[in-house]
Amino acid sequence: MICCEPRECFEAENPIPGLVSMNADTAPDSSVFTTLRWNGTSVAWLDKHLERLEKHAKRLSIDWPVNISEKITQAKIDGHGNLCRIQLNRDGTIQLRLRESNYSKSPLTAVSHPAPRFLQVFQGAKHADWEGYSKARQTSNEAGADIALLVHNGAVVDGDHCTPIILDSDGVAFSPSLDGGGVDSISLAVLVPAIEKAGIPFRRAKLTENLLGRANELIVVGTGVGVAWLSEIDGQRIGSGTPGRLYEACKVAFESELEKAWTQLR
Repeated sequence: MICCEPRECFEAENPIPGLVSMNADTAPDSSVFTTLRWNGTSVAWLDKHLERLEKHAKRLSIDWPVNISEKITQAKIDGHGNLCRIQLNRDGTIQLRLRESNYSKSPLTAVSHPAPRFLQVFQGAKHADWEGYSKARQTSNEAGADIALLVHNGAVVDGDHCTPIILDSDGVAFSPSLDGGGVDSISLAVLVPAIEKAGIPFRRAKLTENLLGRANELIVVGTGVGVAWLSEIDGQRIGSGTPGRLYEACKVAFESELEKAWTQLR
């Protein structure tokens, strides 16, 4: 199911095994960012996003402004779209950029792709050197798929701009362990209570090819994609090929929680 041997692909793409190529303009510790839903005047789950952004800033030794909420409301907003990227730069300035979320309707298809790797202090933080994630999405689109599932050491550790969740044949939902280097998803945190309320136990785990192969269902969640179900990875069908109870529970919960998640900026 996983199309490539992660180590071989990884070393071929990176001059130093274990690290993504860096340059002075995109040094990981030059900024941190988070991306939120935008409806023209407001952003969703602002408090949760700022809490994570502050954690990432501290990891990268970027000073956290005491008046960041005020800075955000005063910052110029560039671009157009339904997603708003809030970026905190090392010099304390705030940038807001809009872009459009571009996803097809479910079901989506995926290809596996070597996960970007960084020094441990940067791994899992949303930082300036994010090109590897964008390239993974581009590669998946060029292959005719919708998204890339990122692989490291034989397991899926993240999605290119989303977080995967599987429903195992035993009825347990699994998402990648954070020690694999993935980003701690805001959308997933919002949805876990709904997953468990639907009677589906939730766990973090190493999403190996074997675990994916026995999955009844695979969905992805994220700010842009919302909740979507996947029908195949690398040309191999996942589960029954139809949406299931994990998708239905998360879809309803995401839409319900989104309605009450807005904070006005303009």
